[in-house]
Amino acid sequence: MVDVKCLSDYELHKHLMKLGFTPGPILPSTRKTYEKKLVQLLASPPWKPPVMKRPTRPHGSEDSDDSEGTVVGGAARWQLHVY
Repeated sequence: MVDVKCLSDYELHKHLMKLGFTPGPILPSTRKTYEKKLVQLLASPPWKPPVMKRPTRPHGSEDSDDSEGTVVGGAARWQLHVY
C-alpha cells in the first residue's frame, strides 16, 4: 500500500485522479482531507458503473419491425417496459 504521507502534492493528486476522484488544489489546509480520501479509495473495491442493457420485447411479441412505438390515428404511442 502507498504511504500517503510521503507523497508529494503532485503524486497525491495523480493517485487520486487515477482512482477516479478529481481533487481541488492540494494545500496545507486540504492535504489531510485528500490523504484520507486516497486511503479510502485504496481500501474500497473498485466501483464500476452499471451496464445499461437495451430494452427487450416481452415474449410472444408479434411486432416484426425494430420500432419501439406504433402510430395510431396520426399520434405515436410508446410503450415503456420496466423490468
